[in-house]
Amino acid sequence: MSDSGIRGPGREAEAPRFRRAVVTGAGGFIGDAVCRALAAEGSEVVGLDVDPGLASKVQETGARFELADVTEREALDRAFAGADLVIHTAAYVREWGEMEDFIRVNVGGTVNVLDAAEDAGVERVVHLSSVVVYGYAEEGEQDESAHRRNVGVPYIDTKSASDRIACRRGAVVIRPGDVYGPGSVPWILRPLEMTRAKQAALPGAGDGQMLPAYIDDLVAAIVLGAQKGKPGTAYTIWDGTPVGFDELFERLAQISGGAGARHLPRPLLSAIAGVTESVAKLRGKPPRFGRHGITLVDRRGTASNRLAREELGWEPQVSFDEGLRRSEEWLRAEGLA
Repeated sequence: MSDSGIRGPGREAEAPRFRRAVVTGAGGFIGDAVCRALAAEGSEVVGLDVDPGLASKVQETGARFELADVTEREALDRAFAGADLVIHTAAYVREWGEMEDFIRVNVGGTVNVLDAAEDAGVERVVHLSSVVVYGYAEEGEQDESAHRRNVGVPYIDTKSASDRIACRRGAVVIRPGDVYGPGSVPWILRPLEMTRAKQAALPGAGDGQMLPAYIDDLVAAIVLGAQKGKPGTAYTIWDGTPVGFDELFERLAQISGGAGARHLPRPLLSAIAGVTESVAKLRGKPPRFGRHGITLVDRRGTASNRLAREELGWEPQVSFDEGLRRSEEWLRAEGLA
């Protein structure tokens, strides 16, 4: 596929490579940024989301909002008509909940997207996966062919399953690392609030490894994947320099004026998280943190981003220091720090 069209940094303005692009999960952190980038390059963008309350947010990106649930095939058939690109970012992303809900959205929704795109004759589908497919206990660097077995964490297991399906069905698969930046809930807003409340805690020595992926770098990779990615191939996107989660919390504590993360034995932290989940359930509210979330901050190894560099020509542009500086600037502008 030609790489003309949606341009990366430094490229001259050209006609958009994709005339009509559809983005699922358009109201989310990643979906919003993707809509904004595609619309800025001249593509007609349709942003799909299950939440009608996000319509104005999606429209602010330059996309046209359509209410659609990826678990409902008819809505996708209508939205995909005439599209030549679909970027599937919609997912059930949380640390708690019933496995049935994760399967319905992350697996069933992905199958619906792939089926609807095929029937509509969509030229290219880009599926947003995650580095969770590489697991958390494995040490050392894993290449793109690695794929761990299920571990009983609904989010991890269903994202891994949808990754396999998308690869087998010929989508271009993007596996982001820990995506952060202005507006990121899991890696900026939630940990910032936890440090402010002096409630941040990490298992063991707190030496789990974050694989940082700044939002702008991820969007650039998604665009390149749409242009040049090989069908059925997965590309891992992160900046290549792991950061300890302990450092992330310390840096955010400096912004919040709170305290960095305490280190607790994993069994004790799991017990506390279990109690937190039980209390939250009784109150009918989501827990501040859950047992499965402990896994997400206790990664032992890294993953190769070689294919993204060699096949897509992608290179990260934003270092962790610069990404946090931009995030802090945004937080202060929003009155959150």
